[in-house]
Amino acid sequence: MTGVDRDPGPAKPPGGPRTGPFDFRATAEQLAKVIRRLGEEDAASLPLLDAAGGGALRAAAENLAFRPGQAVVGSGEAAVRQDFDVALAFPPDGVFRALAAALGERLRAALSLAPCLDDPAGFRLNDLIVQRYRRGSFGITPHRDHVGYRGLVAIVTLRGAARFFVCADRQGNGAREVPAPPGHLLLMRAPGYLSDRPRPFHFLGEVTKERLSLGLRYDSRREAPGPSGSGAAR
Repeated sequence: MTGVDRDPGPAKPPGGPRTGPFDFRATAEQLAKVIRRLGEEDAASLPLLDAAGGGALRAAAENLAFRPGQAVVGSGEAAVRQDFDVALAFPPDGVFRALAAALGERLRAALSLAPCLDDPAGFRLNDLIVQRYRRGSFGITPHRDHVGYRGLVAIVTLRGAARFFVCADRQGNGAREVPAPPGHLLLMRAPGYLSDRPRPFHFLGEVTKERLSLGLRYDSRREAPGPSGSGAAR
């Protein structure tokens, strides 16, 4: 398997009831199918945003305050190198918070069909980060997300071109690409997903066009929606 679902093309009817300002291309049933696969595949993607939704997010990103991400996280053999800019502050009534609420609702509907989390009713996307990888960036080296992120990790590609991989260890062994072009949602399992497999290592590289992505997570260490501490990895 490639880790990406076939593009279903224009949806008729749409991907489900309109959720806020977004008309998602992915139905709850399609999301449930992908969620079930994560026990074996670790990460997979499928089309999510229509042209209007993607355009609204890209336009809003022009007004975000970006800063350079921390160049190295951790130390020694666990050190992770990063080469991107981050935006961590989002207006409470803005399009990024609206996307988090809408996608959280659609994912909870999917989880009712694919009960793969230990607490599906409590799952919500309360941690947001936008990452900008400039053309030629080396990306981010193999790492695992913080253990405090629970259930599912969601990454929405807004624009650009890069390659995302899951792998077996910090050396990148056994790498498998998960294509996630603009408009796609990439889902990756996290602690609380009903699997005895350890949380997956992953990395991103080969940034051939400036890549903009929105990361959405459930941070079990806090309740209110907001920005993450670093968005990256441990």
